[in-house]
Amino acid sequence: MMRWKNPVTALAAIAALSLTVSGCTGGSKSSNSNGSSGKTLVVNNNFDLKTLDPARAFEFTDVMIEHQVYETALTYHGNETSKLYPEVATYSRSSDDRVVTLKLTGDHQFADGSKVTADDIVFSYNRLEGIGGNPSFLLNDPSGKPVVVKKSGPSTVTLTSSVANPALPSILPNPALSILEKKVLVAHGGTTTSSDKAQKYLDEHSLGSATYQITNSQIATSVSLGTNPHYTGTAPGYSKVVIQNVVPATQKVNLQSGTAQLALDVDPQSAAQMVNSKKFAETASPSLNTIYAWFNTDAKYGGPVANNNFVLAVRHAIDYSSLIKLAGPGSTQPGGVIPEGIIGALKSDSHNTYDPVQAKRYLKKSGYHGQPIKFTVDSQASAGNASYTTIAQKIQAQLSAVGINLNLVPQPSVTSLSTYRSGTFPAGLASWGADYPDPSDYIAFGPGQNLGKRVAWKTGTSSSADKVEPLLTTALTTSDPSKRVSAWESVQKQMNADGPFVPLLQPGALIIYAAGIKNVPSNPIWTTEFRDIK
Repeated sequence: MMRWKNPVTALAAIAALSLTVSGCTGGSKSSNSNGSSGKTLVVNNNFDLKTLDPARAFEFTDVMIEHQVYETALTYHGNETSKLYPEVATYSRSSDDRVVTLKLTGDHQFADGSKVTADDIVFSYNRLEGIGGNPSFLLNDPSGKPVVVKKSGPSTVTLTSSVANPALPSILPNPALSILEKKVLVAHGGTTTSSDKAQKYLDEHSLGSATYQITNSQIATSVSLGTNPHYTGTAPGYSKVVIQNVVPATQKVNLQSGTAQLALDVDPQSAAQMVNSKKFAETASPSLNTIYAWFNTDAKYGGPVANNNFVLAVRHAIDYSSLIKLAGPGSTQPGGVIPEGIIGALKSDSHNTYDPVQAKRYLKKSGYHGQPIKFTVDSQASAGNASYTTIAQKIQAQLSAVGINLNLVPQPSVTSLSTYRSGTFPAGLASWGADYPDPSDYIAFGPGQNLGKRVAWKTGTSSSADKVEPLLTTALTTSDPSKRVSAWESVQKQMNADGPFVPLLQPGALIIYAAGIKNVPSNPIWTTEFRDIK
């Protein structure tokens, strides 16, 4: 149900586009009828772009781009995800948390001048559900049933769940729930069923009401944005934005040469050197990704790692501060699987602390005698801007110091994920990124859930799973804000005590840009906000 986020390294870079741009003082200038500056911002990103159809897209690059061209009912400001703001609508919810009512607010217009209506919202949401693409689960309620979306008045829409669904408002800012212009979408094959044929059109055009619109799209190499002439908000600092697919090493070169002004994948060491030169600046903040180690609870496949004392030994053998240093600026250690920035996140937990003496005690209790432990590592992925391989090697050395023989098994991204999903491998390194900033997204770590299944962690066969399951049920069905926080903290504390997942690192999100550029915001869901950059 939930996606497993994996920042796969792109296989190729593109040559710099034939644009005349200035170095550290911003982009090229041109006339612009919309009243914005007429400058061009060139952005380098290591693409994981598959499609620009919001109902089908669910990767980092497409989410970033979609946010710039589409509005959603609700939104977040800056990198703060604990408070919701109206974008196209205000909202209210019923006392039982089953019904969310959206009411259109303000003046919002698509690029052709048509106003955003309740019909556009209903069609966009129903299309997401009907297509059944990767992000369609976002409009499933906690029981797994689709949320019922209906127009309830000229400017109101109701979203009705079959059970209490307190997380729903927090889901609505996700760009997968972008509001598209119904009449144009239908004209290009858009439907609310799996027979929808609009993807090809949406890969090359946008039908949104946000600051920008797509002016040119080459999915594999670059996407260009121009201003929406009917956007009713403040004009952006840059009237054109070009997002290029460039590998990290070349991003540094492009910044230094002035062919790009902003880069999203420069490694921390290079970034520090560039910032120290005073010619570049950075925005660093925690992402909403949790990097974790997993251990198979089935002794048939896990062997010694299926013993909880072994996992406790691992928890205390790791020097978490060293992993944070590797990942670079903005990184931190999460107290549990829920990262900092989401309600219910733990500040810290005594089970996940560096204590080699305690680690050796637990290891002795486990009965482990030095046999090799296979540990799969995605050889193409990174946490923040440190490779998984580097992180795994650091962990390997630290575990060796207490007597654990970790045998690293590097695999390409697709293979590593398949290995994890098979449920037949002892252990490995993985990541989970928030699909939406609410603790309910982390049910995936629960017994019998998406990630729990992969490590054979289920009720009836595991005493630790039996302890966590009722706590998880309480957390999912609690609506009171303060009680929700407490409930999710209890879930994580119990998982840290005897669960199969060891939260290691919450990597930072690092954006490097020319010093002449100002006001570069960071957001853990859509990376940044191009309209705010000056």
